[in-house]
Amino acid sequence: MTFYIQEINRFISNKIDDKKLRQQLKEHGIDARRLSRFTQLALLGALPLKPSLNENTGIYLGSPFNSPSKFDKMFNQLMDQNLPSPLDFMANINNAATFQLAQTLQLSGNSVFLAINQYNFWQPLQLALLDLENCDTQQALVGWILESDNKQAEGAYFWLITKAGKGKVRKLEEFLNKNEIPKEIDFLQIAEWSSNKLITSD
Repeated sequence: MTFYIQEINRFISNKIDDKKLRQQLKEHGIDARRLSRFTQLALLGALPLKPSLNENTGIYLGSPFNSPSKFDKMFNQLMDQNLPSPLDFMANINNAATFQLAQTLQLSGNSVFLAINQYNFWQPLQLALLDLENCDTQQALVGWILESDNKQAEGAYFWLITKAGKGKVRKLEEFLNKNEIPKEIDFLQIAEWSSNKLITSD
């Protein structure tokens, strides 16, 4: 079966503070006050693709960690008060971002969050293609997200994968061998580097 990258969207958030992220989401009608920074990045990365999504689109997210900042806050509360904030706890659950994406984008397909790194970067994509091949769904929203306070690119990178191509698309001819990924590029740059390597077709 042939699969296509129908659309790509990237959102890079380095040097954008939490207040500005919330303001951007407010412009989309989303109250982000209780959302983790990680979930906000996911939403801002996926929202531009909303017009192209159908209801049963699946969501497949991958990241090395869910929300480090929210986890640190929750851990400190646990150490100081012996009880974490229930809202912080809920915001730090691994599937919190997929739940918010499904709710905001009004999707009812499968959704999953996978803990990944540079060595198993393709797991969300592989799972999405398996579902596309074996299920009735026609689309999969595959995303890689990184919340980071170091020099790595922080943000979200989404591919909308379809079974059939129309218009200008990027055709998924093969998986890239993980050993081909340059060691000097960071987590999110892998998705961009890979899309440039894939065969293109009109």
